[in-house]
Amino acid sequence: MKVRVETAARLHMGFVDLHGGLGRRFGSIGVGLQEPRLILEARASAKLTAEGPSADRAIDFADCFYRHYEGQLAGEPSGAHLRVIEAIPAHVGLGSGTQLALAVGIALARLHGIEADAVDIAHLMGRGRRSSIGIGSFQGGGFLLDGGRPLDGNQVAPIIVRRQLPPDWLFLIATPSVSPGLSGDTEDRAFVDLIRPSEEQAGQIARLLVMKMLPALARNDVGRFGSALTDIQRLVGDTFAAVQGGRFANDTSGRLIAYLLENGACGAGQSSWGPTVYALVSGERMARELEQKLRAFPGGNEMAVHVSAASDRGAVVVQGDS
Repeated sequence: MKVRVETAARLHMGFVDLHGGLGRRFGSIGVGLQEPRLILEARASAKLTAEGPSADRAIDFADCFYRHYEGQLAGEPSGAHLRVIEAIPAHVGLGSGTQLALAVGIALARLHGIEADAVDIAHLMGRGRRSSIGIGSFQGGGFLLDGGRPLDGNQVAPIIVRRQLPPDWLFLIATPSVSPGLSGDTEDRAFVDLIRPSEEQAGQIARLLVMKMLPALARNDVGRFGSALTDIQRLVGDTFAAVQGGRFANDTSGRLIAYLLENGACGAGQSSWGPTVYALVSGERMARELEQKLRAFPGGNEMAVHVSAASDRGAVVVQGDS
C-alpha cells in the first residue's frame, strides 16, 4: 500500500494581538500557496527509512508518530519507507516544518488505519503552538485568520476566517541569499524576550484587519487589501524589532520589500521570521514584470523566486496499492 500527500507552503502575514489582554494571544493572518510544494509518499515497511530532501526531518516526525501510536500497531509492521519527492525550503519563513510534520503524520495514519486529523497530528508533533495558519492551509487553503490561543490552555487556535482569494491575485515570493530566519529553540527564546505591545498597538492592527483588509477582500479590492497588508506588516515588524534586529529580519529583506512596493506591488511584507519576502500583485502580466525587475535588485539573480496564486484547497491525500 502507498499513501501520497501533496501540500504547499504558506505565507505568515503577522500576528493580530501579541498583547493578550482579552484572554487570547497571537491571532495569525496568512495564506496557503500553490507553490512551492511538498510531495511525500509513504509505503509500508518492516523498518523506518526515508529518502529525498528533508529526509532526516521526515524521520524525526515519523519517530514521534510511532512512539505515540505504538500501542495501536501491535502485530503490524511498525515502519514505513518515506520518499520526499519535492520539499519546501526549510527555515526561510514558508512553513516547511508544519507541512512536513502534517504530511508525514497523515500519511502514516492512513497507512496504518489510524484515525487522526491534521489537528491531532499537529498536537502530537508540537506544531501550531502559536499560529494555526500552517494547519489551516493544510486543511483547506485560502486566506486565513485564526482566533489566537487561550492564555489558560494549549488548544490549537481556531480558524475563524477562511476565504478564497481571487485567482488573479498572485504572490511574487523571493528568498534572498542571507541568514535563515529564527526557528526552534531560538524562536522560542525570542518570544520569551519579546516586549509585549500595548493595547493601542494591538488595536491598530485589529482595526486595519477588520475595517480595511477584510472589507477589501469581500469587495475584491486588491489595492486596499494590499495597502492594509503592508501597514499591518510594518506594525508587526516594529513589534518584533528588538528580537530580530529591525522591522524586518535583515537589511536585505527590508530593502527588497521597499523595492517591490516602489515597482508596482499592491502590498508587500516578510513571511514569518523571513528572510522570505513577498509581493501581492494583480494578474500574471504584473507578476512577470515585477519578477523581471527583481533581477535588477542587488543579488536578485541569486534569489529563489516563485510566483504563486493562493491555494483553493488543502492537502491532497491519495491511497493506492501501487
